[in-house]
Amino acid sequence: MLGSGGPIASPRRVSAGYVLSIGGKPRLLVDAGGGSFERIGRSGLDISSLEQILLTHLHIDHTSDLPALIMDLYMGDRKRPIAITGPTGRPGNNAAPENASPQPGMREFVRLLFGLRGAWRYMNTFEGFGITVRDTSVYAVAVPHGMMPSVAFRVDCGAESVVFSGDISASTASFIALAKNCSMLVHDFALPEGDVPNGKLHAKPSAVGYTARQSSTKRLLLSHLMPPIESELAQSLTIVRSEYDGPIEVASDLKAYEIGAQRS
Repeated sequence: MLGSGGPIASPRRVSAGYVLSIGGKPRLLVDAGGGSFERIGRSGLDISSLEQILLTHLHIDHTSDLPALIMDLYMGDRKRPIAITGPTGRPGNNAAPENASPQPGMREFVRLLFGLRGAWRYMNTFEGFGITVRDTSVYAVAVPHGMMPSVAFRVDCGAESVVFSGDISASTASFIALAKNCSMLVHDFALPEGDVPNGKLHAKPSAVGYTARQSSTKRLLLSHLMPPIESELAQSLTIVRSEYDGPIEVASDLKAYEIGAQRS
C-alpha cells in the first residue's frame, strides 16, 4: 500500500497507489497518485521489475506521480518499454451534462506527456525508453465515477486474486461479477453515508458492504479515505459490517498485505 488517501492532503495518507508483488518482486503498479514516488523510496521497493502500470482513471490524485516513476525506471538503466493500461477516452456528449466535455484516454494521455511533442518529450532520448499502451490486459470493467471514464481491475495469480475498484460511485452488476469470489477486494472508501460534497462520486459504505457481500469476496480492504469519512470512520465501518460479515481492514500507507492471508 503506497497511498490510501485521496485528493486532500493528509499527514498520514498520500494519494492512491498500490504495488502488487508476485514471487517477491514488484510486478504491477496500480495508480500513481501524489506521494507514490516518495512512498516507493521510503519502502525500499525495487520497481525495476515492473511489467505493467494500471491506471483506474486519470484524475490527478491517481496519476500525478506517474512521470516521476517513469523517470525512476529509466534512470535505473531500464532498456525496455513499460506497458500502461487504463480507460479509453470519451467524446463530449451535450445530452449528458456530466459528460459534456471530452475526456482523454490512455493513448492521448501518454502522448501529451511523453510523445515526441509532449511535455516530457526529452524522455525519448533515453536508450530503450518506450511506453506501450495496452487496451486489454488483466480483467477490467468500466465503473461509474461522474464525468471521468474509469475502470476497475482484477488480477488473478494461481488460486489467488485481487480486485481494485478505483474510484466508483455505486455498486454495479458488472463490478460485482468482476469481484466474484476474489481473495481481496480493495475498495474506494472515501465518503460517509450522509450528504457531503462530491457525495455522488464515491460509493457509500452501504454500497461497499453490499458489493462485498454480493461478490462473496474473501477479504475487504478499504482505501482512498478522505477527511469526511475519517471523522465518521466507526459509524461507516458499522454500516459496512451490517452488509458484509467477512474480514475488513482499513488500509494504512506502507503496510504490506498478503493476498489470501488472514481468512476466516
